[in-house]
Amino acid sequence: MTSTPDQATRLLQLHRDPALLTVVNVWDAISARVVADTPGTQALATASHSIAASWGYEDGENIPLDLMLEAVGRIVATTDLPVTADLEGGYGDAAATVRRAIGVGVVGANLEDQL
Repeated sequence: MTSTPDQATRLLQLHRDPALLTVVNVWDAISARVVADTPGTQALATASHSIAASWGYEDGENIPLDLMLEAVGRIVATTDLPVTADLEGGYGDAAATVRRAIGVGVVGANLEDQL
């Protein structure tokens, strides 16, 4: 498996490349495998709404952060592609949430503006 720093470098390169980067949202290990195996796929993104719904939670930080990160970690573990995560609004501490996501192998994140 590719290291997290190598994955981060790869995702940065994909963002800097002049070619359009299309990233498909996934929500569990099987959706990650199916999308990753699709020709041309270069990176994956998690979908917070879909992850929450797959566990029976409403969107909007209703799924516990530990469970969200466990699901995201499972996605990361299924692929050698870079994974960026939808981390809602950061669960009250965006910096800590992002650090924890990096800890499970995430190399990009989006945080919703809650203002």
